[in-house]
Amino acid sequence: MHKQTVRRSGLTMPIVTPRFIDNAWRRDCDFIVIDLEDSVPQQLKAHARTLVKNAIATVSKGGAEAFCRINHDTVEADLDGAVWPGLKRIKYPKTEHAAEVRMLDEIISRLERERGITPGSIEIDCGIETALGTANVLEIAAASPRVKEFGASAGGYDYSRDLGVEMFVEFDQFIYGKGEAELAARTLGLGVRASPFVVNKSGSVSDPDRALRQAEGAYKMGIRLGGGGLNPAVVEGHNKGLTPTAEDIRDAQWVIEQYRQLASTSDTWREVDGRVIDRYEAARARATFEYADLCAARDKEKAAAVERVKAALK
Repeated sequence: MHKQTVRRSGLTMPIVTPRFIDNAWRRDCDFIVIDLEDSVPQQLKAHARTLVKNAIATVSKGGAEAFCRINHDTVEADLDGAVWPGLKRIKYPKTEHAAEVRMLDEIISRLERERGITPGSIEIDCGIETALGTANVLEIAAASPRVKEFGASAGGYDYSRDLGVEMFVEFDQFIYGKGEAELAARTLGLGVRASPFVVNKSGSVSDPDRALRQAEGAYKMGIRLGGGGLNPAVVEGHNKGLTPTAEDIRDAQWVIEQYRQLASTSDTWREVDGRVIDRYEAARARATFEYADLCAARDKEKAAAVERVKAALK
């Protein structure tokens, strides 16, 4: 069963743009994705690989986990440049077969041994961005114990191109792929990464209101993991929308109190104010408390890290 990790917000940053990497600690992200893929021009790919080792420590200064997105077609070279102490996850785009994930696992395992990294500590995030990948989601998600979380792309150029659909429309043309990935994740007990459809006809990646609405919608769906974004303007909305509110906490407290009263009877459930109270609802309420505590601890951890960086700069 998936162990809950607080990953509400993140930013994907081009490794070849120093100001983005150097200022990552200021962004209040739960994770930062160091990008070797789409944001890096082809002529800079080899140079970009040499920058990852130092960038891992740089982007982690503010408490964020360091991830790295590699290229689909240069796996060995990219992993050699990316797998260093401090890295938490490899993001592998356009995954289509379970054999690819097993290959990644084998190479990462070797590099962990060679570089003194705790065996099995680096996760694999499989990007599902094609019809073939969607058809094979269960096998892909089950291919390695390094796959801890799973979800299909909520859109994007590559998936749109492969399916032959428009990216920015008023309906969710990616709903089938997202649903298949969510079912695979739930079947295997992995963390589910998903989000509801929110219209974005302009293609904007910097709309804070849309980011908040999408994160709040995901939370109401029972999703606790965010996929991150491309612009710092969305980070606050993702953090807020995927964190339990004061109202959520009060509601959970009410459910627990009602369940305590129920537990003193011989009934297995009862209806109170139009709501069913039973052990399942009580378990959900307790999970809300636990997740709220995790979020608070994560925010405290990031704040302390930021203060350390500020103190060092004085």
